[in-house]
Amino acid sequence: MRTDPTVLFAAAATALAGLLMAFQSRANGTLAGVVGSGVHAATLSFLGGLAIMAVAVAFGPAARRGFGSLAAALRCGRLRWWMLLGGLGGVGVVIAQAFTVPLIGVSVFTTAFVGGQLAGALLVDSTALPPGGRTPATPGRVLGTLIAMAGVVTASWGGSAESFPVWAPFVPFASGALTTVQQALNGRVKLVAASAVTATTVNFAVGGAFLLVCSGLAWAAGAPPAALPQLPAEAWMLAGGAIGVVFIGVTTTTVQRLGVLLLSLTSLFGNLAGSLVLDLTFPGSPPVTPATGIGMAVVLAGVVLASLRPPAGSG
Repeated sequence: MRTDPTVLFAAAATALAGLLMAFQSRANGTLAGVVGSGVHAATLSFLGGLAIMAVAVAFGPAARRGFGSLAAALRCGRLRWWMLLGGLGGVGVVIAQAFTVPLIGVSVFTTAFVGGQLAGALLVDSTALPPGGRTPATPGRVLGTLIAMAGVVTASWGGSAESFPVWAPFVPFASGALTTVQQALNGRVKLVAASAVTATTVNFAVGGAFLLVCSGLAWAAGAPPAALPQLPAEAWMLAGGAIGVVFIGVTTTTVQRLGVLLLSLTSLFGNLAGSLVLDLTFPGSPPVTPATGIGMAVVLAGVVLASLRPPAGSG
């Protein structure tokens, strides 16, 4: 068995991006408490990311050329219009959180979400949708996924034991599966545009536009934002958009090298590691149990197993 060094580098970058996403969850969650709505908080986060990308496009000739390449690809049919909708995957996560976390708790939500993400990745990788082409569901990849899922369950052990509707866990499961489609679509856009900045901007523009509509409808229904963060003391709550830019930019680039499954596994491990750091350093965080460390080790074992490739010519 051998591991391509470029795959290891891409996996390390994706894991680091996943680690940052743990802080994004903390920032967006706190922001939601301030503004009184997960939808309003997500809208602010997406618009913050879009503002950063607008600056990047303004000062990036390659990104502007990328939009020209996208337009040409759409005209000739090399890129389908629906391949621009990857940003809706991030919106689905926010909606799932808003509706089901109060019912099932964070531990069950995370377990169901990751289960959907890994199952979806196996399916998406078996299609022609990822920019790197089809990746067969080899026994090692399937076993690595099952081991990682076992690690997530272990890390989430001791979560909410309260009863909840039977349908509730299927919502985060579906949103997790949708994120694998998002990663594949963003990778497709990046491949055609030859610019990660262009692909990331499209992601934030689509998601931000959709959330603006949702936020406007909520406002019209009598649920405006309760408040806004106090600057500069609470400026860190607005960091979610910038972190999202980093995550989408990295994963849009590495999905071609890793495939959707390994990308999901490595970002998952980074997210668990970041959550552990935050739980150890943020006041008022829940205590870190031995199950958390054991679960992280099991997830890492699954990532390593799924990343191994048979020697050339082994069939």
